[in-house]
Amino acid sequence: MKKRILALTLSLAVVAGLLAGCGNKETSQTQDPDPSQSAAAPQEETITLRIAHNYDFVTIPDAVIAAAERLEKRYAEEGKNIHIEFEKDYQRIDWNEYSQNLIFAYKNGDCPDIFLVSDVPSMVASGMLLDLSDLDNGVFVDGVFAPYTVDGKIYAMPFDLPVRVIYYNKSVLVKHGWTMEEATALPQKVASGEFTWEDFVQLCKDLKADGSCTWGLAHRPGSGSDFLDVFQTLGGRYYDENGTLVFDEEAMLRFFQFTYDAANTWEITPHDLSQQGWPAINTMAGDGTAFAYYGPIYSATYVAGAVEKEPEQFAEDVAFMMFPASEYNKDPFVIAAPQGMGINADTKYPEICKDLLKELANNSYDILADHADTIFTLSSIKEANELEAITTNPIVRDCGYMADYSISVPSVDGMNAFTSQLHTEIVQLELGAITPEEAVADMKIQLELNLDADEIIFE
Repeated sequence: MKKRILALTLSLAVVAGLLAGCGNKETSQTQDPDPSQSAAAPQEETITLRIAHNYDFVTIPDAVIAAAERLEKRYAEEGKNIHIEFEKDYQRIDWNEYSQNLIFAYKNGDCPDIFLVSDVPSMVASGMLLDLSDLDNGVFVDGVFAPYTVDGKIYAMPFDLPVRVIYYNKSVLVKHGWTMEEATALPQKVASGEFTWEDFVQLCKDLKADGSCTWGLAHRPGSGSDFLDVFQTLGGRYYDENGTLVFDEEAMLRFFQFTYDAANTWEITPHDLSQQGWPAINTMAGDGTAFAYYGPIYSATYVAGAVEKEPEQFAEDVAFMMFPASEYNKDPFVIAAPQGMGINADTKYPEICKDLLKELANNSYDILADHADTIFTLSSIKEANELEAITTNPIVRDCGYMADYSISVPSVDGMNAFTSQLHTEIVQLELGAITPEEAVADMKIQLELNLDADEIIFE
């Protein structure tokens, strides 16, 4: 009771003081006003945003944080005194776990404001992603929003354009009898359609046959989407125009026949490649033990590291080409798998979060170019690909043209089950344990068992 009386007394004193001040102000109105008090600056508002990320490439969330400082200056020019602070949540956990953790956090009202997206269909179904369809698509590489578009709406912004390519060793070609100029010109011959997939496979056979390399072609050791690039080269399709998973039986048989032959008939790929692990495969791709390897261009970080070469040294021996045109696929291509950030649909600051992404896309794309330069990839922003950070990068400086050939795959329900079973069959085929026909039949059965009828089209 004494505390309440004391508080009331203090409050009355404050009110009295304010009234006295008002009275003093009225009596001094005949004096000249103080110019320094006539237009007081607005009081600074500090907001805190939580930002989440998973795995290696922290230059993605760091780009958002860097853009905040520039956005604050733009706000100041508009008369808004806003300071943005961040709480970081950077993790290294399984991607499915990461996605499920975010969905669970959203349902419990504890989701970060901005986060790296994964499993977009599930996130959209949960209602946790803010609609970003008002982003200026014109500044982005064509088609790059495909993985983040559901029912015609955009739910994340792509921060880069990591393309999957074929690595090849120029020194192996020189050993085979090519000039360095001829070896360096190979990507342009692929782009023009002059050098086809059939030419590439024959070259892998010839190089192994004359001892220029130990193996013609290597790939990743575990499950992943990389294998689908060869599948597509052989005319296969694995999703339709609505983003529904497709089992293309005829093309799948072609792909499995190629996989079987590469390991068992032509012997350009090791039987036990999937058991060798990343260190051995990265070394194989980096030192010329294998002439060619297919995978993301940013994997050059790990491949170069495996053979202890700086990027400039690595680029002297290894170059990159697109997947060539083939008898079954008329156009060369690369598949892009952009990494993107989404915004919590229930964030307290939706407009500020969107302004951060717009700042990066429209004004501060040099930060995204620096991110691309750091991880050895192209940028999702057209003009960023023209900046020095990318045009002088020893790994990607000659790959800018690939953005015009890039295909961004939509988010497809059931893809994890599809690629997992695909790899199971690949392992058995390379070991010679099953035939291509048996692999097709087994994969079809497993997909029928593990996916709902509306999740996949069999054709």
